[in-house]
Amino acid sequence: MSRPDPTMTAQERRKVLIVEDETDFRDMLRHVLEHAGYQVAAAGNGEDGLGLYRQTLPDVVILDVNLPDMSGFDICRKIREDGPRSETPILMCTVRSEVSGVAEGLGLGATDYVLKPFQVSDLLERLSRALQRKDGREK
Repeated sequence: MSRPDPTMTAQERRKVLIVEDETDFRDMLRHVLEHAGYQVAAAGNGEDGLGLYRQTLPDVVILDVNLPDMSGFDICRKIREDGPRSETPILMCTVRSEVSGVAEGLGLGATDYVLKPFQVSDLLERLSRALQRKDGREK
């Protein structure tokens, strides 16, 4: 499994934005991703998430479908339609009972889906693949 080099400077490391309203889950994701060598920004609602997206210009977004102020689908749509770096990979997170929304998210431009609960290794692999695909498009 490919992981970022933790010896890289903060400027060289990949930036991940987490938009997740469940504090414990968001904190766990932050810890796992920082341990894997990523720079992490996190927001607990959609409005803050969009603000951080525009401010930090992340390399990838991990986006919860159900947020208190707007849906992850709406955020995905906004990023794809009018966000800077609209090609940024977006990994949507959802619970198993919401699998019917997978097609909707992919139709809006989500790069991949991660079903909760998930294995950390699966998340890291999907994140790595999304970044590799992005890198291939940029060359």
